[in-house]
Amino acid sequence: MTSQHQRRYDLDAIRIFAVLTIFFFHCARFFDPFGWHLKNAETSTVVSVFVGFISMWSMPLFFLISGVGTWYGLGARTPGQYLIERVKRLLIPFFTVGLFLLLPPQYFFELTTNRGFAGSFAESYALYFAHIFIDNGPSAFYCTVWSGHLWFLQQLFLVSLFTLPLLICLKSDSGRVKIRRLAAMSDRAGGIFLLVIPIAVISVCLQWIPQKQEHGWPNFFNYTAFFLIGYVISTDNQFLESIEKSGWIGMFSGIVAFLVAALLVLKGGYDPAGVSSISWAYLCFQVAASMGALSWIVFFLSLAAKYLNHKSKTIAYGNEAVLPFYILHQTIILMVGWFIIQSKLSIALKYVIICIISFVLIIALYEFLIKRINALRFLFGMRPKSALH
Repeated sequence: MTSQHQRRYDLDAIRIFAVLTIFFFHCARFFDPFGWHLKNAETSTVVSVFVGFISMWSMPLFFLISGVGTWYGLGARTPGQYLIERVKRLLIPFFTVGLFLLLPPQYFFELTTNRGFAGSFAESYALYFAHIFIDNGPSAFYCTVWSGHLWFLQQLFLVSLFTLPLLICLKSDSGRVKIRRLAAMSDRAGGIFLLVIPIAVISVCLQWIPQKQEHGWPNFFNYTAFFLIGYVISTDNQFLESIEKSGWIGMFSGIVAFLVAALLVLKGGYDPAGVSSISWAYLCFQVAASMGALSWIVFFLSLAAKYLNHKSKTIAYGNEAVLPFYILHQTIILMVGWFIIQSKLSIALKYVIICIISFVLIIALYEFLIKRINALRFLFGMRPKSALH
């Protein structure tokens, strides 16, 4: 079994890579033809392909890396301590700076762009709290606040909570025996890609269910599968060795899977966000999307294991900054983009300007405020400075 106390710097690097990827992804959302909180007057097919490519694997990567972190987290904590840490890291940022400071501006942009709202920000702030709970359907059990990009914090907490009994079972002797058998299967050529089976089954069985929001039950179970895969592959070095050996296979199969999915959308007219009936196009898209997500994750993990598994000041700095950066990024991007998209510049130049200004503002807020003040560190899910020394 893998040691739960051995630091994997490559996984820290992947976590940083995932957050930077989602940053550049959201900077591009102004320019694709799909719905978002703010849109540029002109859109781009090239940007649509870029957004589709990132969408295929970015959030699965987030949940998989979170599962990896959970393996190491449970090695140093009791289940109770682990849940307290999850509350501090995920729910406190969500229900403090997220709910009262960062999400209302996003809601204002959403109202003005998509719902015909013509009032002031102060009026939209009142509306935000008047309509704070939404049915994330189809079951009324899964209700949530309007959460913008911070839905990830909420869903990760729920995934962490609901899977905890299973994770504890997997740490038992019988659980470790089952994991060793799975690890032995993954050690064969291409064996790591057998993990696509549960992902594809979940997608095929659930993605046709109508969702009132993008992040409803089907995606919840899909992300839970990636979270569990992340946990399981951390427990045995055979998984990690198989991933490292399968990187280029992952890249090739990821390219094929993305091309299949893209052709179904661009040429076949398939709408992945629409209400789908069971059809060949539906089945092919769900399998391709599942295979593409796992394949690209294997490729990125293999590269990081080969080249980034070493101590680095840059990785150490970025690893501490990733959560505040993620919490801040979409609100800052939207506020910067609000001004930039009104100019007559080209899409490419607008994108570059939005990326640069947003990145500088986020890092400045982190470096000069959040990082240095313990009260802000707490609100952004960070440990106090005294705990780091």
